[in-house]
Amino acid sequence: MSNEEQEPGVMTPTQLNQLQPNSRDARRKLKLRNILARALLVLFFAIGFFLSVFPQGRVVVRTLLVLPDFLSASQPGLLAPVEEPIQHVKETIPSLNGTVYLDIYAPTTPPPPIPGAREGLVVIPGVGDERPEPQLINFSESLARAGLVVMELTTPTLLAYDLSAQDSDAVVQAFKTLARWPGIGANRIGIVGFSAGDALACFAAADPRIREQVAFILLFGGYFNTITLLHDFGERALTVDGRAQPWQPVYVPIQVLTNVIAPMLPASEGTRLVNALAPGGTPLAPADLAQLSTDTVAVYHLLAGDEPGQVDANIAALSPTIRALLDELSPSRVIDQIRAPIYLLHDRSDQFVPFTESRDFAAVLTRIHHPHDFAELGIFQHVEVRPGFNLGQLLGDGTSLFRILNEVLLPGS
Repeated sequence: MSNEEQEPGVMTPTQLNQLQPNSRDARRKLKLRNILARALLVLFFAIGFFLSVFPQGRVVVRTLLVLPDFLSASQPGLLAPVEEPIQHVKETIPSLNGTVYLDIYAPTTPPPPIPGAREGLVVIPGVGDERPEPQLINFSESLARAGLVVMELTTPTLLAYDLSAQDSDAVVQAFKTLARWPGIGANRIGIVGFSAGDALACFAAADPRIREQVAFILLFGGYFNTITLLHDFGERALTVDGRAQPWQPVYVPIQVLTNVIAPMLPASEGTRLVNALAPGGTPLAPADLAQLSTDTVAVYHLLAGDEPGQVDANIAALSPTIRALLDELSPSRVIDQIRAPIYLLHDRSDQFVPFTESRDFAAVLTRIHHPHDFAELGIFQHVEVRPGFNLGQLLGDGTSLFRILNEVLLPGS
């Protein structure tokens, strides 16, 4: 039999040599696949470990859960079925300025072993009764489902579309109440102020009774200084990057400023001011103004916006009493007394409060080296999500919101 002849079913040495390289390639590929599979398992384990054990990882998960709900214009949130079960309870507590009404959204389960305690938020929704608003409910419920305890508060003054610096005690009392809530961790409570609620948030955060315990302040659509705010109302324009641009406010902030100032005016003049500035009200004619005090006339022109070229003169005409009241309501007066980081959000098209107020706020924080972050947005109208925004706006604002929400949710992670 020749060297190449073979019995049936038996491979010749030449055939074996031809197969061996293929076998070696197959073994190498199998070994490589095993290495890659193990590497992926290690990677997935490392990611899971990071997201579940490290604070930076847990906060990423929470932010990803909360952000879609935060951007949703209605409730319930999309991820509600897979998040923590929650409860909603109502309470009242006393304060120096009257009754405080609390709406509390909280998980019904014990705090998780890691980190072992929950984060709390005291939320001031602003003036009027915002508690039934779907977006506010969605905001509070989504945070509660992510493991936070959210305590909304309002007062008789706020419900009357008015603002009083004395209501800061209501925020302090709510903060103390939340600090006693089961499972809340020390130094894990932040204060959130929407719109005019930002002033009360700042006054409370500067209060020596809780100043060292406040984890952060989040201010959305708020103002910084009441005089500069009044200046913008009078001019019906904003100065943005050195250029003037038209700005037309809606009625609600005019109503609030009128209600704030009216009690300081001579008898009956406050009522005339309120009626003249209300929707459908009759503007004050020159003959009417001639019968009124200097304060009433100056305030009327500033809020009516009918003398944009005389704004500085009208502000200068305000009495020391009115100017002291406006200063008392300005967050700028307590900025150097706040210890907590401050996070600012403001939409550029806000018709309630000019976004330049938050720019001014951020500029001062930068100058005094106070920890802060600031995001200008484009998909909100004041503090509510606008319908019809495009994908580019969503991506831009979503990135900014993710960054700040990450910071806000870190204390509880």
